[in-house]
Amino acid sequence: MEALEHQQAALDEIVARARAYFRGDWRDLPIQPRWASLMVGPTGTGKTAVAAMAAEAVGASMLRVSAPNWMPTGAINRGTKETISVIAEHVARHDKTILVLDEGDKLLDCSGDSSWKAYIRGECFQLIGKEWLPGLTLPETDDDKPDITIEQLTTRLRDTVFILMIGTFQEWYDDAPSRRSMGFGAETDSAEIELSADIIAEKLPRELANRFHSSIIRLPELKPDDYHRIAKEAENKLPERMRSLFHAEVQKRLHISIVSKKSVRFLEEALMEVLKNLPPEPVINPPVTFTIDDL
Repeated sequence: MEALEHQQAALDEIVARARAYFRGDWRDLPIQPRWASLMVGPTGTGKTAVAAMAAEAVGASMLRVSAPNWMPTGAINRGTKETISVIAEHVARHDKTILVLDEGDKLLDCSGDSSWKAYIRGECFQLIGKEWLPGLTLPETDDDKPDITIEQLTTRLRDTVFILMIGTFQEWYDDAPSRRSMGFGAETDSAEIELSADIIAEKLPRELANRFHSSIIRLPELKPDDYHRIAKEAENKLPERMRSLFHAEVQKRLHISIVSKKSVRFLEEALMEVLKNLPPEPVINPPVTFTIDDL
């Protein structure tokens, strides 16, 4: 998988941060960097894909946890493990992990808050602070005995888990000032401004802002020219027998996709239609040969 042009800057920044983190030069320093990072971008711009490419680039495993599906510690739900336990098992078994906390904007939305959601948010904050909850059930081996101590697991969480929260954070760019700052479809002729630490402090709960790197990683909203360019890039990467069909399907969807801001998802729809209607490849039978024994 290769990054699309609009994804490259975000990918480069995540890879640079993750490599520096995993290298570990920071571990014994008197000042500890805030490695946890936040990536925002409109739906369909490929946030999860960028995270996966970053993990591949630094040789780390990727564990994606969706905030709305978080199972809190102590919840009784047959067949579903507590989320923290799932994370602990993964950390125990992998040397390097990029932990993706997906749909973080839903986790941080405090409107109509419930005790359930507040508890999940507390678990997430503690994890970002590189601490396990008291009473964590340690991962077990086949003989039902933990193969790692809580001290070892805590060290692995601190030293081998790079945390990346991602989300759309729609409310950040629905109002004009935020749209200008984020660069998402702003109706303005002013130069695009980087999202500043001041704006982060304003938009994020203080408890969270204090845990994350103050420079947010952004995936920009696509402009009309981007749709054409990305469609051509995608077409060139497909097998030759699919290209003309894919091109035709893209052209059918291009205008409405730009108007409705579907982002790269319109490519997925076009490709699905191609695959539905793609004729099977002809089967070429191997030549029939005979030996003396066959006669």
